[in-house]
Amino acid sequence: MEQSISYQLYSSPSQTQNPQQPDQIVPLLQTNGLTTVDTQAYFQQYQNLISQFQGNIDCRIIPSKKSGDTFVLTKAGAEKICRFFGLNYSLFLQPSTLLDFTNNIFYYAYECQLSYQGKNVGNGFGNCNNRESKYAKTYSPDILNTLDKMAQKRALISAVLFTTGGSRFFGQKVADLNY
Repeated sequence: MEQSISYQLYSSPSQTQNPQQPDQIVPLLQTNGLTTVDTQAYFQQYQNLISQFQGNIDCRIIPSKKSGDTFVLTKAGAEKICRFFGLNYSLFLQPSTLLDFTNNIFYYAYECQLSYQGKNVGNGFGNCNNRESKYAKTYSPDILNTLDKMAQKRALISAVLFTTGGSRFFGQKVADLNY
């Protein structure tokens, strides 16, 4: 069940026009004009990007009286971060994906790989199944597409957060954020 999906959000020069040098600085930092690992400047630029996000489009707040509201990244926001850093992504369906029509068990798993100028710079994983509470009572044939797309979205968001350091901002309790 080998399947891959690639998305090119950013057009970059070909490898022959701009070959990668082994001692080249980290691509994610280079895109912002940084020549050394200056984490303060890096995260300031990241925070400047997030300040331009539109609520309920690029990011959301998930309310919770029990544990406090959580600030989360959406697929649109993850794609915006990819464009900001010049990243493209590819999704790979994992062998653990299961479509068992006899027992009504549907499980999708994806790996998302992020690349910069053709070089893999990070990855993340996502999955979704029909036993999750929000899908458990759904019997529509459309559920397969929904589960598939949700697993892809989770993999993309995971890859973006891991690769760019976005966990510093997203998945955090709103009360703990200093904006």
